[in-house]
Amino acid sequence: MSVYTPLIKDVAAAARHIAAGRVVAVPTGTSYGLAVDTLQGWAVQRVRVLKQRPADKALTVFMADSLLDEFLDLADSERSLLQLMQNRSLTLLVKPRPSLAHLAQDGLVGLRVIDHPLMRALAMAAKVPLTATSANRSGAAACFTADCITDAFPGLLPDELLQEGDNPRGATGTTYDLSLAGLLDGGELPDKPPTTIAKIDGDTITIARQGALSQEELAQALA
Repeated sequence: MSVYTPLIKDVAAAARHIAAGRVVAVPTGTSYGLAVDTLQGWAVQRVRVLKQRPADKALTVFMADSLLDEFLDLADSERSLLQLMQNRSLTLLVKPRPSLAHLAQDGLVGLRVIDHPLMRALAMAAKVPLTATSANRSGAAACFTADCITDAFPGLLPDELLQEGDNPRGATGTTYDLSLAGLLDGGELPDKPPTTIAKIDGDTITIARQGALSQEELAQALA
């Protein structure tokens, strides 16, 4: 196990890393994800550079239920579906409030339903919206084990992989540490499909990405 990605069970310690603008891997109901504070611009940039995720690819979010009204403008139908789909593998495209609009794509952000106890505990401890992006390089397979994550992110990102417009100080040998601050230990996760990404249009559910939940399941829940 690499020193820079210690397995941790202390959710409070993970929340402190996130408050400091660092990246923490967290288990979800589908695979491991990478969580940063979405309100810190450098933290969001860190996770993008770490994943090598293009700027035009959106980052999904998750947050404690107590924050939903502060950061999202939810319709009644969206609120009802989220309530019915608790602990299910769903990402719902919803309208953000101005404080989260910087993550919007086509005016919407993907709200990941919390479907793992450690994911919920981290959201409650961090008290900010967190990224829910998968813990893998863009285009690579999802990670279901800690070893997969440490293989995918073996250390500080080499300077030559930084793209034009990224932090000018680079990565290696600087205080801009792109490595993982911690990996919340959820053990080996079952190999499951990703979340279904969906949007409510009036009385209709539109599927943007088919995943663990079918359109029929979602339509029945909305009926």
